[in-house]
Formats: sequence, structure tokens, C-alpha cells
Amino acid sequence: MRRLFAPYRVLRVMPSATHFFATAYIARLGTSMIGVSIVVMVAARYDSYALAGLVSFVGLMSMALGGPLVARAVDRYGQRRVALPCGIISIGCLAALAVEAYVGAPAWVLVVTNLGQAFAPAVGTLVRTRWSHLLQDRPADLHVANSFEQVAEESCFVMGPALGAGLASWLFPEAGLLVSVVLFAAGLLGLLAHTVSEPPVHVSDEAHDIFGAFRTPGLIQLALTLTLTGAVFGGMDVVVLAYAEDQGVEALGGVIVGFFAAGSLVGGLVYGVLPVDGPIARRMLVWTFAMFALMFPLLWVPNIPVLALNGFLGGLAVAPTLITAMTLCPRLVPAGQLNEGMTIVVTGLLVGVGVGSAVAGQVIESYGAHRAFIVPIAAAAIAFVIAALGRGWLTGAERRALDTPVAAA
Repeated sequence: MRRLFAPYRVLRVMPSATHFFATAYIARLGTSMIGVSIVVMVAARYDSYALAGLVSFVGLMSMALGGPLVARAVDRYGQRRVALPCGIISIGCLAALAVEAYVGAPAWVLVVTNLGQAFAPAVGTLVRTRWSHLLQDRPADLHVANSFEQVAEESCFVMGPALGAGLASWLFPEAGLLVSVVLFAAGLLGLLAHTVSEPPVHVSDEAHDIFGAFRTPGLIQLALTLTLTGAVFGGMDVVVLAYAEDQGVEALGGVIVGFFAAGSLVGGLVYGVLPVDGPIARRMLVWTFAMFALMFPLLWVPNIPVLALNGFLGGLAVAPTLITAMTLCPRLVPAGQLNEGMTIVVTGLLVGVGVGSAVAGQVIESYGAHRAFIVPIAAAAIAFVIAALGRGWLTGAERRALDTPVAAA
């Protein structure tokens, strides 16, 4: 086992590694708690899941629209000069949201305040661009680092929502959001203080128009694929919980969701030790198909134990899909637009989670939990179709990017 995971020793090349890993993880854990903490808080204080969903949706869409713009500024001016003030604004808005809920502010005030998430820096992007800079001439090692970061991120999004909801239930409604704000603030400030790993600003002679990194060939395809992969995540979470409730074992719902997440974690760790030589765009077709094929049997799942097993198997292909996209993105995007490009892709994933959850909820209400498994399965199928139709385009974009000399910083 030790020999199998020996490639992960490359992570030691990160200067002040303990500082880097700890602060990045704390920031991500705080981020992963925010969404569910807002929903539980608003639902408890205002007795309205509709309002809770609206406030959460506004925050998610604000992040989707504002994230690429913040990342574009990071590319142009550097991480600390942009992520620090933007982070302070988003942290202030989240803290204000907790106070407003406590005092019973009007609903429209909550909605307007949560627009502040448009300023939230994407921690995962800040971390991955640091690895891309450190290992820019070592693609095999960068693949290992991206795999590790994906596993770390997924572990946060497994524990974070449960922790946020638990704190709000055990202590008081605002507890989850307040703890998430403290963790996010401490982690972000600590990461930005790790100046030795901060990438330099790349000076580019290219014209920066309003579309920015969106013009990069293949990037929109990657973003769409990750949006659908996010829908697999969001849909599975909701459907599994509803299915467990239908089976009379509501308390096991979170455990079964954990099996799905565990499959993805194992898939990510194992994929990280596989060799990555030459072009990798074709792997998007392989892994999106695997994701669909492994999840398709969920349509006939007969009971909870089989659901747990199928969920674990289905999760095995999710992390490799995400890791391949995150490894491919820096190859396609010019160095001067790396933060923006990676944020576009990551934002697609976050939007997909929200959309998948919402669609799954509607299908459950109309047709029942068992039939709602079609939502994550359909998302995986569409991701495969996109990968198949865009295979030539994506491989061509990667080939041209690899053949293009990198401009000096």
C-alpha cells in the first residue's frame, strides 16, 4: 500500500507544506458549510424553506456571475491584492446575514445581503493555480497534486454540510453560518499569508475583452461537463436521502451519501497514482462514460444495502472526471488567464450541484424517490454525450495549446 501511494510524496515539494495544506483545508471546509448553513438558518428563523431556497439560490448565482470576474482581476493584479479585499467583503456580508436573520430583518434584506457572495474568492482555484505554477514543467507531478486537491475538496464537501446543519440544530440557527465564516476567514487569510507559493502575475500583450477566458477553445466544454458532474452530486444527495426516508431508514440517508462520496474519494486517490503522459483530453470521454455506466444500475436498486454498494461504485468515476478536467484546464488556458479559466470550470461544478438538487427535488415530489434516480443518471449521460460530440474539438484544442510556446512572464 505504501508503494502504491508513493507518488504522493511529491506533495512535499510545497514550501511550508503544513501551513499550506492546513489553511487551504480550513478555508474549503468553511466554504462547504455556507450553503446548507444559510438554508437551515433562514428556514428556522422564518419558517419558510421557500425563502431559504431563494436566499441560497441568489448567493449561488451571485458567485457564478462574480467568480470569473474576481478571478480575472486575480490574474491581472495577483492573489493577495484582489482575494484579500474581496474576501473581506464576502465575509462581512455573510456575518451581516447571520445578524439579520437573528433580528428578523425583512426577507428582501437577506436576499440583497447574500449578493455579496459575488465577491467570494474561489479557494480551490487559488490553491490549484499555486500547484500549476510550482509544477508547471512536471505534468506527472501536477496530476498527482490535482488528484490530492480534488480528494481534499470532496472530503470537505462531505463533512461540511453535515457540520453546518448539525451546529445550527444543536446550538442555535446562526451557529453553522458563524462557524463557517470564521473557518473561511481564518483559512483564506492563512493561505494568502503563504506568499512563497503565490504565483507571479503574468504580463500579457493579449487584448482582454469582456469575454476573457471564455474564448479559450475547449473551456466551455469542460465547464459544461463539470456542471453536469455537479448535477450528479447534487441529484444523488437529494435522491438518496429521500429514498432512505421512503424505506423507513431516514437516519441512514447520510451514511449512504457517504458511500457515494467514499467511492469518489477512493477513485481520486487511485487515479492520482496512474501515469499521465502526453495528451489527456480523450480521458474525458472514458471517464464520463464510466460515470454513466456505473450509475445506470441505480434505476433498479431494490434496497438500501444494494443502494450503498451501487453508490460507492458510481462514485468511483466521479473524481477522475473532475481531476482530468482540472488537469486539462491549465493546458488550455493562457497563463495570464489561469485563475479566470479555472474559476469558470469550478463555478460550473457549483452551479450543477444547485441545479441537480433542485431538479431532483421536483422529480421526487412528482414521481417519487426511486424514479428520481433518473436525474443524476441523465446528467451523467448528457456529460458523456457532450464528451463524445466534442472529442475532436477538445483534443484539437489541447494539441494546439501544447504546441504553442509559453510566453515569458
